[in-house]
Formats: sequence, structure tokens, C-alpha cells
Amino acid sequence: MAVGLCAASLVGLAGYAYFDSDSPEAEVSAEAPPSVRAGQESSPAQQPKQAATQTAAPSAADTTVAPYSAMDVPEPVAKTAAATPAQSAETKAGKSCFKGVATWAVANSAKSMKKSTACWFYTWGADRAGVKAPKGVEFVPMIHRAATIGDVAKAKKAKSKYLLGFNEPDLGAQANMPVEQALDLWPRLVSTGKTLGSPAVATNGATAGGWLDRFMKGAKSRGMPVHFVTLHWYGADFRAQPAATQLRDYLRAVHKRYNKPIWLTEFALTDFTQGAPRYPSPKQQAAFLKAATKMLAKEKYIKRYAWFAMPTTQSQTGLFRPDGTATPAGTAFSTRPTYK
Repeated sequence: MAVGLCAASLVGLAGYAYFDSDSPEAEVSAEAPPSVRAGQESSPAQQPKQAATQTAAPSAADTTVAPYSAMDVPEPVAKTAAATPAQSAETKAGKSCFKGVATWAVANSAKSMKKSTACWFYTWGADRAGVKAPKGVEFVPMIHRAATIGDVAKAKKAKSKYLLGFNEPDLGAQANMPVEQALDLWPRLVSTGKTLGSPAVATNGATAGGWLDRFMKGAKSRGMPVHFVTLHWYGADFRAQPAATQLRDYLRAVHKRYNKPIWLTEFALTDFTQGAPRYPSPKQQAAFLKAATKMLAKEKYIKRYAWFAMPTTQSQTGLFRPDGTATPAGTAFSTRPTYK
């Protein structure tokens, strides 16, 4: 997350009873009450984002409490150099790069990314910010906030045909941008000629009159393109299947409002409703990852996703430790389909 940029958070909706993610799916309830925003990590040099309440917090017996840790569509490109024969066959069959990671520079980043089998990554900035990746893994640039608008020149030079918009402009600790300012700066992103993802709001992406809603309407009225919607989501319900359903319902609501492809560029389980972040057990995080990615693969409008985050440094949601070994979530992530 180059130069101490940041992470994100979002809201989910209803849930249903827990099932093993690899078992036949159960019928999903569409009438369960919505939960409120969970929360997220922030980057070094960033203040923690404000927590909100949630309807059904998991019991203390099922979770671990951690002190606050800092951290600040489409169809692309080639397979990774380490692609397996199965992955190569998927690429030849016309499938698109799907699975990615949000990451910052750490030791063994190339080793970890190779193990992850991700085909794309981003760093919250317009360049790789010291992150090393295997050949063929796509780097997607971002213009983080108003102060980094000059990075459009770097972003334009990036090989990816995509560009991510401002990071959590609705939060004071992140991009912190009024809608009008974001709209005034948007032509600079358009000038890169890249396929543009919307600013990634922290909350309320499907809310009428919310930050994203006003931005999307403003962009349309000004005749400016927004090719896909970018979202973040963090769940405070640590039960795998209900959390995956809450995420699914939120994504569906956003897609219904804007009718555009969606990239989910940050997600994990983290409860920010009680001050300091509270994390699930490693087993719970891995179970959610499997349930959520299985769901994402079935939602046709979801074009890409990126887990938050690849490293475990500064985040208990990470996939790989500094020595390149996988957490339980990292092991689960590595087995998820790379292409869709």
C-alpha cells in the first residue's frame, strides 16, 4: 500500500445457517435483517476508521480480540508464469483473470504471490511500490486521493488496461473527498485512456443519495465514463455462510442500482464495532474465504476480487507470513480458481 496508503470497509446484508463451503449449497434467505457496516484496517500513518454497529455479533468464545494494527470489467491479461496446466487451459478456454490480492511491499512478496496463484494485484497507488511479483501477474494502478492526482502519468504507463479510482473518499482518514471534488478530478483519470473503476466507497454503496450514488449520477450528467464499480466489504459476523450471504446481498444491491460490473477490491472478516478491531480465528477466516469466493464465482457481474491482504504484517487477515508460509486463509486462497 505504497507510501502508507490504506484499506477499507463496508456493509453487508442478510445471512443464513452455516454450511461447509464445499458442501452442496443451501437455499439462501433473502429476508434476514441487514447488518450494519463492519469495518477495516488502515495503513501506517492512517487513523482507524470509525466503527459502526452490527446486528448479530459473534460470541467471544468463537473469536480472538486483537489490538488495532495499522495499514493504511472486464477481462484482462496473461496468466502467471507459475500457472498450472489447469490454469493454462482455463486461459485458453477464454476465461478472464479473476483472483487478486491487495498488498504492500514485504519480504518474499514474489514467493507469496506465486503460492497464492493470484493473477493480479494492486498497492493503493499508481506504481508497484516495491512489491515484487512473478512474471505475468498483472499490476493494476490506483489514484488514491486528490493529493496524488499527479500520478495519472505513472498510471497511464502501467501495462494494465485498468485504473482504480479514489480509495474510500467517504472517509476522513482515507481519500476524504467531497463528491464534487472527485467529479472535477475525474477527467484526469479519463485522460489515461484506461478502463475506469469507480471510487471505492467504504460504506453505503447501494444507498440512494449516498456518496457513490451522487458520484455515479454526477458522472453520468457530465458525460464521464465509469466502466465498473469498485467496492470494499468487511464482515463482523464470523459465521462463514451468513457472512458470505451478507456480502452477496450487498453486492447484488449495488449491481441492481448501477447495472455495472463490480470489482470487490478489499474484503475479509474484521469486527470494528467495539473500538479495537476484533478478528475471527484463523479457521473461521479460512472458512469465510472459501464460502465467499465460491459465491463470488457464481455472481456473473463480479469480474474481479482482491483479498485484504496478502501479507500478515500489520493485519491479522493476511494470507502469507513474512517467510512466505501460508496462513489457513492463505492455504484456502491458493486453491481458489484464478480465472473466471
